[in-house]
Amino acid sequence: MSDTTSGPAGSSGAAPLSDRTFGAARRLWGLVYLRALMYLAAGIVLFANPDRGLVWVRWLVGLVIVVQGVLLTLEGAPTKRSGRPQGTGDEISWRLIAGVVSLVAGVLIIVWPSMTGPVMYLVVAVWACAAGVVGVIGALRGRALRTTSWDWQLVNAVLWIVLGLVMLLRPSSDVATGAQLLALYLVLAGAVLVVGAFATGTRDRDARKARDGAAAG
Repeated sequence: MSDTTSGPAGSSGAAPLSDRTFGAARRLWGLVYLRALMYLAAGIVLFANPDRGLVWVRWLVGLVIVVQGVLLTLEGAPTKRSGRPQGTGDEISWRLIAGVVSLVAGVLIIVWPSMTGPVMYLVVAVWACAAGVVGVIGALRGRALRTTSWDWQLVNAVLWIVLGLVMLLRPSSDVATGAQLLALYLVLAGAVLVVGAFATGTRDRDARKARDGAAAG
Protein backbone atom coordinates (compact mmCIF):
# COMPACT_ATOMS: atom_id res chain seq x y z
CA MET A 1 0.00 0.00 0.00
CA SER A 2 1.52 3.22 1.07
CA ASP A 3 5.26 3.59 0.70
CA THR A 4 5.48 5.78 3.78
CA THR A 5 8.66 5.16 5.72
CA SER A 6 8.62 4.53 9.44
CA GLY A 7 11.87 6.29 10.13
CA PRO A 8 12.27 9.62 11.85
CA ALA A 9 11.20 12.80 10.20
CA GLY A 10 13.75 15.00 8.56
CA SER A 11 14.22 18.69 9.10
CA SER A 12 11.49 20.99 10.38
CA GLY A 13 10.64 21.91 6.79
CA ALA A 14 9.45 18.32 6.16
CA ALA A 15 6.08 18.73 7.92
CA PRO A 16 4.11 19.65 4.78
CA LEU A 17 5.79 16.74 2.99
CA SER A 18 4.63 14.31 5.68
CA ASP A 19 1.07 15.64 5.46
CA ARG A 20 1.07 15.12 1.68
CA THR A 21 2.45 11.61 2.07
CA PHE A 22 -0.19 10.76 4.68
CA GLY A 23 -2.94 12.06 2.40
CA ALA A 24 -1.70 9.92 -0.48
CA ALA A 25 -1.52 6.92 1.85
CA ARG A 26 -5.15 7.36 2.92
CA ARG A 27 -6.25 7.34 -0.72
CA LEU A 28 -4.27 4.17 -1.31
CA TRP A 29 -5.81 2.47 1.74
CA GLY A 30 -9.21 2.97 0.12
CA LEU A 31 -8.03 1.34 -3.11
CA VAL A 32 -6.58 -1.62 -1.21
CA TYR A 33 -9.84 -2.07 0.70
CA LEU A 34 -11.73 -2.07 -2.62
CA ARG A 35 -9.38 -4.75 -3.96
CA ALA A 36 -9.89 -6.81 -0.80
CA LEU A 37 -13.68 -6.60 -1.01
CA MET A 38 -13.57 -7.62 -4.68
CA TYR A 39 -11.41 -10.64 -3.81
CA LEU A 40 -13.71 -11.72 -1.00
CA ALA A 41 -16.88 -11.28 -3.03
CA ALA A 42 -15.50 -13.12 -6.07
CA GLY A 43 -14.10 -15.89 -3.88
CA ILE A 44 -17.43 -16.47 -2.16
CA VAL A 45 -19.26 -16.49 -5.52
CA LEU A 46 -16.78 -19.02 -6.95
CA PHE A 47 -17.06 -21.22 -3.86
CA ALA A 48 -20.84 -21.22 -4.18
CA ASN A 49 -20.90 -21.78 -7.96
CA PRO A 50 -17.78 -23.70 -9.03
CA ASP A 51 -19.56 -25.80 -11.64
CA ARG A 52 -21.45 -23.26 -13.73
CA GLY A 53 -19.24 -23.88 -16.74
CA LEU A 54 -16.08 -22.62 -18.36
CA VAL A 55 -17.54 -19.49 -19.94
CA TRP A 56 -18.93 -18.24 -16.62
CA VAL A 57 -15.70 -18.98 -14.75
CA ARG A 58 -13.62 -17.41 -17.53
CA TRP A 59 -15.60 -14.16 -17.47
CA LEU A 60 -15.59 -13.91 -13.68
CA VAL A 61 -11.87 -14.65 -13.37
CA GLY A 62 -11.02 -12.34 -16.26
CA LEU A 63 -13.04 -9.47 -14.83
CA VAL A 64 -11.50 -9.95 -11.37
CA ILE A 65 -7.99 -9.82 -12.82
CA VAL A 66 -8.81 -6.77 -14.98
CA VAL A 67 -10.33 -4.86 -12.05
CA GLN A 68 -7.33 -5.81 -9.92
CA GLY A 69 -5.07 -4.50 -12.68
CA VAL A 70 -6.92 -1.18 -12.74
CA LEU A 71 -6.77 -0.82 -8.95
CA LEU A 72 -3.09 -1.81 -8.79
CA THR A 73 -2.30 0.69 -11.53
CA LEU A 74 -4.13 3.42 -9.60
CA GLU A 75 -2.26 2.42 -6.44
CA GLY A 76 1.08 2.48 -8.20
CA ALA A 77 0.75 5.53 -10.43
CA PRO A 78 0.68 8.22 -7.65
CA THR A 79 3.96 7.08 -6.06
CA LYS A 80 5.98 9.61 -8.03
CA ARG A 81 4.01 12.34 -6.25
CA SER A 82 3.59 10.60 -2.92
CA GLY A 83 6.12 12.74 -1.12
CA ARG A 84 8.96 10.27 -0.77
CA PRO A 85 12.43 11.74 -0.83
CA GLN A 86 14.38 11.18 -4.02
CA GLY A 87 16.50 8.05 -4.03
CA THR A 88 14.09 5.97 -1.90
CA GLY A 89 12.93 3.79 -4.79
CA ASP A 90 12.11 3.48 -8.44
CA GLU A 91 9.82 6.13 -9.94
CA ILE A 92 7.49 3.39 -11.17
CA SER A 93 5.97 1.44 -8.29
CA TRP A 94 5.94 -2.35 -8.30
CA ARG A 95 2.16 -2.06 -8.08
CA LEU A 96 2.07 -0.31 -11.44
CA ILE A 97 4.08 -3.13 -13.03
CA ALA A 98 1.87 -5.80 -11.43
CA GLY A 99 -1.19 -3.82 -12.55
CA VAL A 100 -0.10 -3.81 -16.18
CA VAL A 101 0.64 -7.57 -16.02
CA SER A 102 -2.83 -8.12 -14.54
CA LEU A 103 -4.54 -6.04 -17.22
CA VAL A 104 -2.85 -7.98 -20.01
CA ALA A 105 -3.74 -11.36 -18.46
CA GLY A 106 -7.34 -10.38 -17.66
CA VAL A 107 -8.06 -8.96 -21.11
CA LEU A 108 -6.52 -12.05 -22.74
CA ILE A 109 -8.81 -14.33 -20.72
CA ILE A 110 -11.90 -12.28 -21.59
CA VAL A 111 -11.32 -11.68 -25.31
CA TRP A 112 -10.14 -15.20 -26.23
CA PRO A 113 -13.53 -16.87 -26.86
CA SER A 114 -12.15 -20.31 -27.72
CA MET A 115 -9.89 -20.52 -24.66
CA THR A 116 -10.06 -23.95 -23.04
CA GLY A 117 -9.97 -24.60 -19.29
CA PRO A 118 -6.32 -25.77 -19.21
CA VAL A 119 -5.20 -22.76 -21.27
CA MET A 120 -7.11 -20.36 -19.01
CA TYR A 121 -5.52 -21.82 -15.91
CA LEU A 122 -2.11 -21.67 -17.60
CA VAL A 123 -2.63 -17.95 -18.23
CA VAL A 124 -3.72 -17.52 -14.61
CA ALA A 125 -0.63 -19.42 -13.44
CA VAL A 126 1.79 -17.32 -15.51
CA TRP A 127 0.05 -14.11 -14.39
CA ALA A 128 0.15 -15.09 -10.72
CA CYS A 129 3.82 -16.13 -10.81
CA ALA A 130 4.89 -12.98 -12.69
CA ALA A 131 2.90 -10.63 -10.46
CA GLY A 132 4.06 -12.51 -7.37
CA VAL A 133 7.76 -12.19 -8.28
CA VAL A 134 7.30 -8.46 -8.91
CA GLY A 135 5.46 -8.17 -5.59
CA VAL A 136 8.18 -10.01 -3.65
CA ILE A 137 10.85 -7.73 -5.13
CA GLY A 138 8.78 -4.67 -4.23
CA ALA A 139 8.13 -5.91 -0.69
CA LEU A 140 11.81 -6.70 -0.05
CA ARG A 141 12.77 -3.28 -1.39
CA GLY A 142 10.18 -1.82 0.97
CA ARG A 143 11.73 -3.72 3.88
CA ALA A 144 15.15 -2.25 3.03
CA LEU A 145 13.56 1.22 2.96
CA ARG A 146 11.67 0.55 6.23
CA THR A 147 8.21 1.07 4.75
CA THR A 148 5.27 0.38 7.01
CA SER A 149 3.56 -2.14 4.74
CA TRP A 150 6.27 -4.41 3.38
CA ASP A 151 5.32 -7.37 5.60
CA TRP A 152 1.76 -7.96 4.43
CA GLN A 153 2.73 -7.03 0.87
CA LEU A 154 5.25 -9.87 1.01
CA VAL A 155 2.56 -12.28 2.26
CA ASN A 156 0.24 -11.21 -0.54
CA ALA A 157 2.97 -11.65 -3.15
CA VAL A 158 3.83 -15.12 -1.82
CA LEU A 159 0.15 -16.07 -2.10
CA TRP A 160 0.29 -15.02 -5.75
CA ILE A 161 3.26 -17.31 -6.35
CA VAL A 162 1.62 -20.19 -4.48
CA LEU A 163 -1.50 -19.76 -6.63
CA GLY A 164 0.61 -19.83 -9.79
CA LEU A 165 2.44 -22.99 -8.76
CA VAL A 166 -0.78 -24.72 -7.72
CA MET A 167 -2.38 -23.84 -11.06
CA LEU A 168 0.64 -25.22 -12.90
CA LEU A 169 0.77 -28.42 -10.85
CA ARG A 170 -2.94 -28.94 -10.15
CA PRO A 171 -3.81 -32.65 -10.14
CA SER A 172 -7.02 -32.21 -12.14
CA SER A 173 -7.92 -30.33 -15.33
CA ASP A 174 -11.56 -30.09 -14.18
CA VAL A 175 -12.90 -26.54 -14.41
CA ALA A 176 -14.78 -26.78 -11.11
CA THR A 177 -11.66 -27.91 -9.24
CA GLY A 178 -9.67 -25.01 -10.65
CA ALA A 179 -12.48 -22.63 -9.73
CA GLN A 180 -12.44 -23.84 -6.13
CA LEU A 181 -8.66 -23.36 -5.94
CA LEU A 182 -9.06 -19.83 -7.29
CA ALA A 183 -11.87 -19.18 -4.81
CA LEU A 184 -9.66 -20.28 -1.92
CA TYR A 185 -6.89 -17.96 -3.09
CA LEU A 186 -9.26 -15.00 -3.46
CA VAL A 187 -10.66 -15.42 0.05
CA LEU A 188 -7.21 -15.79 1.63
CA ALA A 189 -5.76 -12.87 -0.35
CA GLY A 190 -8.77 -10.68 0.48
CA ALA A 191 -8.35 -11.40 4.18
CA VAL A 192 -4.62 -10.57 4.00
CA LEU A 193 -5.36 -7.28 2.25
CA VAL A 194 -7.98 -6.26 4.81
CA VAL A 195 -5.77 -7.05 7.80
CA GLY A 196 -2.66 -5.57 6.18
CA ALA A 197 -4.32 -2.34 5.09
CA PHE A 198 -5.89 -1.86 8.51
CA ALA A 199 -2.59 -2.51 10.31
CA THR A 200 -0.66 -0.21 7.98
CA GLY A 201 -3.21 2.56 8.33
CA THR A 202 -3.09 2.26 12.12
CA ARG A 203 0.73 2.40 12.17
CA ASP A 204 0.84 5.40 9.85
CA ARG A 205 -1.79 7.27 11.87
CA ASP A 206 0.09 6.56 15.10
CA ALA A 207 3.35 7.75 13.53
CA ARG A 208 1.68 10.94 12.33
CA LYS A 209 0.22 11.62 15.78
CA ALA A 210 3.66 11.10 17.30
CA ARG A 211 5.22 13.56 14.83
CA ASP A 212 2.46 16.11 15.47
CA GLY A 213 2.91 15.70 19.23
CA ALA A 214 6.66 16.16 18.97
CA ALA A 215 6.20 19.27 16.81
CA ALA A 216 3.67 20.74 19.25
CA GLY A 217 6.02 20.05 22.17
